[in-house]
Amino acid sequence: MLSRRFGLSLICLSVEIVVGLNASCISEDLIRTLIATKGSCKNDIKQGNVDKPAFFAFLRSDLTSSGTQVIKFQDVRINVGNHYNPTTGMFTAPRPGIYQISCTIVGFKTSVFWYQITVNGSPYTLGNTSRGDSWNSQTSTVLIDLKKGDRVYVEHRGGSQTVHANTNTYFSGYLLQ
Repeated sequence: MLSRRFGLSLICLSVEIVVGLNASCISEDLIRTLIATKGSCKNDIKQGNVDKPAFFAFLRSDLTSSGTQVIKFQDVRINVGNHYNPTTGMFTAPRPGIYQISCTIVGFKTSVFWYQITVNGSPYTLGNTSRGDSWNSQTSTVLIDLKKGDRVYVEHRGGSQTVHANTNTYFSGYLLQ
């Protein structure tokens, strides 16, 4: 109780310093607002309302694919809310919103690798690494308006091709709003 009073005193003091003569009205309004919203942040956290889903995962080992295949990024470094499933390679949106989804793909040595970011079985954007003298990469970053339950994943588009792993190839995403 003492810390709450002390905190309110500091808020009132800082408001008085900034505002001057009108501080008492603003301080009283601020105190009423703080008392009225007491505990609402705790309820939001318990209900998951402030959870901002985010994930970041690397491809664990080189992958050779000879057809359409979901790429499973199994080395998960961040998975706020556990909405990315490394076993399936899919992120499932826990709530509607605008999400930023990104992937970087590195073709094995001089190989080209064709991929797409897929939403619920439909291509959202296409990408490919270029053929060259060395390791070649491409990054795709998109904004997607997802509904609750929509699934997003990176998929190989066909042909016999190899993607390089380690910390070179990754998939990530997070809720913007």
